[in-house]
Amino acid sequence: MSKHPKRAKPPLSPAKVLARIARAEREQGLVSFRRWIPEADRVGGFIVGRSDSWVLLASLSDRIALDGWVGVRLEDIQSVTRYPVEDCFQIKVLQARELWPPLPPNDMDLEGTEGLLRTAESQGSMVSVSLEFARPDACWIGSVRKIEGDTLTLLEVNVTGSWARKPRLFDLDDITRVDFGGGYEEALHLVAGAPPRSR
Repeated sequence: MSKHPKRAKPPLSPAKVLARIARAEREQGLVSFRRWIPEADRVGGFIVGRSDSWVLLASLSDRIALDGWVGVRLEDIQSVTRYPVEDCFQIKVLQARELWPPLPPNDMDLEGTEGLLRTAESQGSMVSVSLEFARPDACWIGSVRKIEGDTLTLLEVNVTGSWARKPRLFDLDDITRVDFGGGYEEALHLVAGAPPRSR
């Protein structure tokens, strides 16, 4: 056994993070992000868009099928793991299912949190927002009522598919992750139906 303790690798510089993201986007390879947010999940998938503030991934389900999109803030990404494109099992499965390559959502706008939320809203499904610095174990799913100034007004759906009576307000600066277009959001939308009109 070595007498010298193993040294932890230094974190990637922001420039290296950006370079790895750009390369993964060019190669259309599978990636995984570790973020600075304590206790936050790793986020993985295929990069379908990015801006100076957000990166958007096409998500994969456990069945290795495309499962909506997830957006994470660029500033929160600590490291990027790129998986070899050659002989990538997940890519082969998606090709066999005629789901390759993954596409970005229509009318994609990643210029700021409002742009991402508008993109998610326009896909016709539920929107899931996460505030992982405050609650890494929770997310809020519902319909965007309005975005005014720095505030998102979201009418939530609970786990049984029922609409909340009153909307909840979120500060845009606190949102660290946005999921939409996935199977779970679609299932909630099917059960809940269209959101009630604003009271």
